[in-house]
Amino acid sequence: MDNTTKERIKAWTPLGHPTLRIAETEHPEQKGFKAFARQWQEISTSISWTDSSQTSDLPGFFLKENILYSALPLERELSPFLKGLNALDKPNPGDGIQKILDNIEVPCRLTLYIALQCPHCPGMVERLIPLAAACENIHLHIIDGSLFPEKAQKDKVMSAPCLILDDDDARWTGAVTEEEILDMILNKESMDLDTMALKTILEDGRAEWITEQMRAADRLFKGFSGLLLHDTWSVRLGAMVVVEALAEEAPALCAELEKILIEAFSTKDVPVQGDILYALGEIGTPDTRDWIAAHQAALSHEDLKDAAADAIQSIEDRFDL
Repeated sequence: MDNTTKERIKAWTPLGHPTLRIAETEHPEQKGFKAFARQWQEISTSISWTDSSQTSDLPGFFLKENILYSALPLERELSPFLKGLNALDKPNPGDGIQKILDNIEVPCRLTLYIALQCPHCPGMVERLIPLAAACENIHLHIIDGSLFPEKAQKDKVMSAPCLILDDDDARWTGAVTEEEILDMILNKESMDLDTMALKTILEDGRAEWITEQMRAADRLFKGFSGLLLHDTWSVRLGAMVVVEALAEEAPALCAELEKILIEAFSTKDVPVQGDILYALGEIGTPDTRDWIAAHQAALSHEDLKDAAADAIQSIEDRFDL
C-alpha cells in the first residue's frame, strides 16, 4: 500500500460505518488480505474488520453476504471500492433499475474478473456492487485475475473486465450496461437453475418453492439431482423434502430422477449412497426394487444393507407387493 493510497483512505469519510468480513481460506494469498485489513485499521477507523464464518474458495472481503471482493483495492480500483462501500446501505440504482431488480426471484451468480491496470474495470465494479447491494438474489464475486490466475484459467478468462453469469450461461468482455446484464438474468429460463442456485434457495428455507416450480413446469430443474448427490448432508436432507413431496404430487417426474440416481450410485461414497437408496425407496417402482435387490448382496457396509432393506420394504408397501 503506497502513500497515495494511505492518504486517500485517511481522507475518506464513509456514508455509514461498513463492516467487512474477511473470508477464511487456506489459499496462499490469504496473508495478503489479512495484511491489507491490518494496514487499513492502522490508517483509519472508517471500516470495522472481522473474520467471516462464510465459506469461500478464494480469499477476499465479504461486503455483504452476497458480495465477495477477492481483490486488493489499490490504485485505480480504490475509488470504485470506496463508492461500492457507500452503496451498501443505500444502493440507489435508480427507479427503473430497482423495478427490474425486484423481479429477480431466484438466485444468480455474477463473477467479475478485474485487473488493476484495466481501464474499464473500475466502471464495472461501480455498476455491479450497487446492483448486488439492492438485490440479495444477485450473488456477486469480484476477482482480481492476476492474483488468482488458476481460477481465471479455469474459467477461461482471457482479458478484463470479464463478467460471467452462473455456469457460463452468458459472459461479457469489456464494459456492459446494467440493463443488458439484468435482461439476461431475467430472460434466463428458470428451469436451467444449477445446483448452486438451488442450494441457495434450499438454504433460504424455500424447498416448497422448488417443488412447486418443478410441478408447474412438469420437469426437473437442471441442477436438482445435484442436491441429492451433494457432499453436504444438510443439502441432501433438504432435497429429500422435495423428493417426498414429488413422490406424492408428481410421480411422473420421479421416473427421470430415479434413472439419474441409479446411474450415479456406484460413483458415490457410502453416506450419499445411503441417501440415494432412501430416495429410491420413496420414488421407486417394482423394477427399482428388483435393481436394489440385485445389488444388495454386493453391499459391504452395514448401513447400506439396512438402507437397501428399508428401500425395498418402502416400495413393497406402496405397491402392496
